[in-house]
Amino acid sequence: MKKTMKLFGLAILVFSLLTTSCAKDGEDGAMGPAGIDGVDGTDGTNGVDGTNGNANVNTYVFDLSSDSGNSIPVDLPELTQEVIDNDLIIGYLQNGAGSSTYYPVPASVWPNGTGGFYDIAVDIAIGKYWIHFYEVGTQTFMNVTSVELGKLKIVIAESTNTTTGKSGKESIRQSLKSAGVDINDYYAVMDYFGLDY
Repeated sequence: MKKTMKLFGLAILVFSLLTTSCAKDGEDGAMGPAGIDGVDGTDGTNGVDGTNGNANVNTYVFDLSSDSGNSIPVDLPELTQEVIDNDLIIGYLQNGAGSSTYYPVPASVWPNGTGGFYDIAVDIAIGKYWIHFYEVGTQTFMNVTSVELGKLKIVIAESTNTTTGKSGKESIRQSLKSAGVDINDYYAVMDYFGLDY
């Protein structure tokens, strides 16, 4: 019986310890003081600026050195109605193969690489860019030979917005003019747009 009493007493002791240890915690204490701020890290070095992009300007190059005649068509699928209506389209004709001289077309007087002179007209249609050669000051077609022509470069500058009363291409022309860029100067235009010569 003593043994049972001891066991019974021990069981009551364990039970009371368990029930008191499971009692609700007291209230949270007050917030302690804020810690000391850490030391600021060292700033990283600045990166190098990238080159100006020309995502909205494209150049299309055609080798005309084997072409001849009084009208030379070039297929250019990028000439859509939207491009024709809104974007700036500039053509430059190389003065004979290998020359570093490019003339804007249309041109009122174009001195070719062999010493002859022509007036050049341009027609732009959906998918086509035509160059027509005329006797200077007349409407009479003149034939050019393959040795007189070099590359034709067509630059299309996409209109990003329009100004009230002006088309997108006129806004681009105005931007070029404001930047001091002569649209007739092939190299100045290429430099402005960051394009290869």
